[in-house]
Amino acid sequence: MKMKRNYLILLIGLLTFNQSVHAQHFDLIVGGSSSHFLGDLGGKPFLGTNDLQDLDILSTRYALTAGMRFNMGKVFALRTNLWYARLSADDKYTRNRERHGRNLSFFTQILEADAVLEMNIYKTADKKKIFYVFGGVGYFTFNPKTKLNGNVYTLRDYGTEGQYSIPGKSPYDLHSVCFPMGFGTKFIINKRSYFTLEVNSRKTRTDYIDDVSTRFVDPNLLIAAKGPTAAALADRSISDIPGFSSPGAIRGDSKDNDNFFFFSFAYNYTLGTGSNNGYSQRSRPRNRINGKMKCFEF
Repeated sequence: MKMKRNYLILLIGLLTFNQSVHAQHFDLIVGGSSSHFLGDLGGKPFLGTNDLQDLDILSTRYALTAGMRFNMGKVFALRTNLWYARLSADDKYTRNRERHGRNLSFFTQILEADAVLEMNIYKTADKKKIFYVFGGVGYFTFNPKTKLNGNVYTLRDYGTEGQYSIPGKSPYDLHSVCFPMGFGTKFIINKRSYFTLEVNSRKTRTDYIDDVSTRFVDPNLLIAAKGPTAAALADRSISDIPGFSSPGAIRGDSKDNDNFFFFSFAYNYTLGTGSNNGYSQRSRPRNRINGKMKCFEF
């Protein structure tokens, strides 16, 4: 709860500061995206890394977003977004022998609020495209689930890695801080509107978005704590490797936290005085003649 409170204070502070700097010029944002999970499940045939190499196209889901961009001149802007996303992953999509044999899967909803600082780095000569980078902080919630024999189960409730059966091991939090970062392009339509395309990644502070992180637990402990369903959800192995899912065997990689990212597309509309960030029309030079404003024409 302390981390959540600190994040909210930071977000409110950034918004308050930026509104005081440039309160009359902001953009409304609505958009959609594909969503992609990078964690312990699925991934490339070799050692997992939780980066783009572990992308499973067949696990692609979607995301929706709405937000505001507060422009601070031609270079910097502060953007805040709310996200609704769905994530999933499945070991059946990897050709890695161990992970494929592990045979675990999950899906979850993501609700996120974030604030990022954008920096425009290049504008084309015709002023129709602006390239930018961004980074910031966010806070999100998740709740991994899976299907077993046609039924849906909320995985945290069953303590699949001994959270309810091993003394001193607590259930994981269903919320976490994340760090959005990425790059994008603005496609200017007119003085008030433009589209954006982005690669929008997330580094997180949790390894349990997919309910997998450490080692297999003695099924007898799981059964004693949460019943036979807990043992069935924890070990769904189809591996032919001897001792693959024995108690203490590796179930996940706790050294790398889970990540996810969006390929996003958004429509942006500018409200307030001025035009949208980076778009301007050259005005003609003016001067005063006999106390009146005159326009020089060449």
